[in-house]
Amino acid sequence: MKIAIVAPSAVPFLVGGAEKLWWGLLSAINQHTEHHAELIKLPSPEQDVWSLIDSYRAFSQLRLDHFDLVISTKYPAWMVAHPNHVCYLQHKLRGLYDTYHFSGLPTALPRLPRALQPLRQLLEDSRGERAELKPLFAELERLRTRYALADLTQADSALVSHFQLPSPLVRRIVHCLDHIGLAPDAIQRYLAISRTVAEREDYFPPGAEVEVLHHPSDLPRAECTGYQDVFTASRLDHPKRLHLLIDAFRQVETDRHFRIAGTGPAEAELRARAQGDPRIQFLGHISDEQIIAEYGRALFVPFVPYDEDYGLITLEAMRAAKPVLTTTDAGGVNELVEHGRSGLSVAPQAGDLAGAMRQLIDDPAATQAMGETARDRVAGIDWPQTLAALLRPSPSAPPRRRFKLVVAVDFPVYPPRGGGQARIYHLYRALARQLDVVLVSLCDDPARAGRYSLAPGLIEQRIAKSESHLRSAQQLDAKLGVSAGDIATLIYQQQTPAYAEALAVASADCDLLIASHPYLYPSIESLSLPRLWYEAHNVEWDMKRAVLGETATAMPYLQRVAETERRLCQRAERVLVCAGQDATRLAELYGIEARNCIEVPNGVALDGVPFTDYSQRQQSARRLGLDQRPSALFIGSWHQPNIEAVAALKPVAEQLPGVDFLIVGSVCKHPVMQQRPANLYPLGILSDDELALLLEAVRLALNPVTSGSGTNLKMLHYAAAGIPILSTPFGNRSLRLRDGEHLWCAELPVFARQIPVILDAETEQQERVRAARRCVERGYDWPIIAARLHSALSPHSLLMPLSGVTSG
Repeated sequence: MKIAIVAPSAVPFLVGGAEKLWWGLLSAINQHTEHHAELIKLPSPEQDVWSLIDSYRAFSQLRLDHFDLVISTKYPAWMVAHPNHVCYLQHKLRGLYDTYHFSGLPTALPRLPRALQPLRQLLEDSRGERAELKPLFAELERLRTRYALADLTQADSALVSHFQLPSPLVRRIVHCLDHIGLAPDAIQRYLAISRTVAEREDYFPPGAEVEVLHHPSDLPRAECTGYQDVFTASRLDHPKRLHLLIDAFRQVETDRHFRIAGTGPAEAELRARAQGDPRIQFLGHISDEQIIAEYGRALFVPFVPYDEDYGLITLEAMRAAKPVLTTTDAGGVNELVEHGRSGLSVAPQAGDLAGAMRQLIDDPAATQAMGETARDRVAGIDWPQTLAALLRPSPSAPPRRRFKLVVAVDFPVYPPRGGGQARIYHLYRALARQLDVVLVSLCDDPARAGRYSLAPGLIEQRIAKSESHLRSAQQLDAKLGVSAGDIATLIYQQQTPAYAEALAVASADCDLLIASHPYLYPSIESLSLPRLWYEAHNVEWDMKRAVLGETATAMPYLQRVAETERRLCQRAERVLVCAGQDATRLAELYGIEARNCIEVPNGVALDGVPFTDYSQRQQSARRLGLDQRPSALFIGSWHQPNIEAVAALKPVAEQLPGVDFLIVGSVCKHPVMQQRPANLYPLGILSDDELALLLEAVRLALNPVTSGSGTNLKMLHYAAAGIPILSTPFGNRSLRLRDGEHLWCAELPVFARQIPVILDAETEQQERVRAARRCVERGYDWPIIAARLHSALSPHSLLMPLSGVTSG
């Protein structure tokens, strides 16, 4: 396997037990197994809440699909999404979990200002689903930017107090993020480095099975070379409680030295505490070789942190045959130290520790015997055994077979160019985070056929149409006078028998098959399936009738489409529709129950569409040479509603010669573009990068659509990018975007008058584009839509109406 060990890099950098575990794992996997591992770290400052949130966001966006296994151990690294993610937990942000009570702050949220109510609602509504991350991070960024919360000199002090670290609100935010990152559907196995960690409250999801696995140190074993001084190695900070050891040692009469290795923020305070006792020696930072030598010559090793996660110093000392002196509240240390046998564990008081030190110093033979027992006690904690346990499937629970979804598609899905491709790719890619998805698709070019891994959990099995199938499709195009590849597939798919065979194999062990469009139903109809759903991108009868017209030539084919759509609707357990009116129309046409339809709206992949504000848009326009004249954009495929829209834009462009109208998409290849005004430019099909540049630079986005069904993906793309939008009311149908709040709506006859008004309304533009982006973030990001659909996939959901899976 290719294994990624994912970890935060502390800022400023320091070396502790976490770093030693990562280095040890990396070295052991690469040296002692057949696997290959890489340590992947991101800088993770946490001096304030905003840097902490940025770190959580960075890990949540990290993509490690080229690895077979991801291992995380510490916040916020477990936010990375991967289908085979193992969490070997060291600790959470302790100041917001098991040591939060020391702050004296309440755990419940106090009354929050009005500005924080949207954030509070997001936190209270959280169900631990990954789709919640986008709106949560977006709201936090909005608060940081709008109220300058990262700048204490400008921000409202009433708001700033809630974002102190720690605070009840920050605690709730981090708990919410951790619940998402460590959700049962995100993690394949849970392990803990100690029983102490495994038993801490809120560290793991309720009911999670957690394996305790003590791990070795990356430090080579120290050989016992004598029994001279008292030695400890530790970061010099307050939780390690070195002040107790200094106070205790000062009470002990001995000629032995107490040697302390390490650095840290409490060093000056500790040196002052030890002043006047030359036996106490601070060694500062020392090399691994020096540490090994110190362990080898030590009489015993004291280590007294409060509720330590594990304590590698304990293990390192015991491997060198040195007993460990600790305290009863030292947490994981006491999982290795057995009082009176491999060391001593006493009350966390200087007097008790002084008494234990005297016992160990005054009876060196007994101390040496404890050391021998200590070495035997930890002999089995080594890398081979640790890796064997870490890399194997859970012995108590067989690997969970993920829900398998097969989708029948009559065109290639990747790369997504048209609206249908984009919907299928992004919707099922998001669903594939929770289940396995196989898209069985058709393509024209044999060179594009094959099996493609599009994303973790998402496979496209692409079958090439046969030569006879392609010839039949060409003949049908010529007969109907339009491109009718989907209807040709409906009629001639038996000429590509490889498709039906591939679909039968893929669906043999599936839990659900979805027919995306009705055109492959003849290959589906004879299959024995556990469940069948239909994804209706449109009402196909209405769509094809608008394209073909009800001519004598077209009618037999239209009737074939309607009959197939009827049979599929009536057999399907559920029908997915893009808009509510499509459900109503399908019910009217085919006699199905509208309540059996699930509204799964079109969405947008927000991670690929950055928001561009007004000033940035001006800069981008200058870079592309679009700053001399205002530019208006329309995106459309070769699809009848888009063809009609381009035709409608021609007179608008003629009336506005000072505006450049830019047309993008396959509609540019249609004859409608042959006679056009000089200021209407067909740019064709653009690459993702080219389109991204254009979306950052244009002044206005248009949607002059007046026919069709479903909803328009282009509208969501425009809104996500921060472009002011002018649409017909029909073009904005079934979307949450509202005229006057998020965009401008007007009928086609007034487009030419409305465009100059919008271009001059700079303040309104800025208000509406930001509101539109927020609207899209909250309701139209594909992971959010997929999460709602995922909740409907359970067979139990069929017992109740599913109106909750809607666009709003």
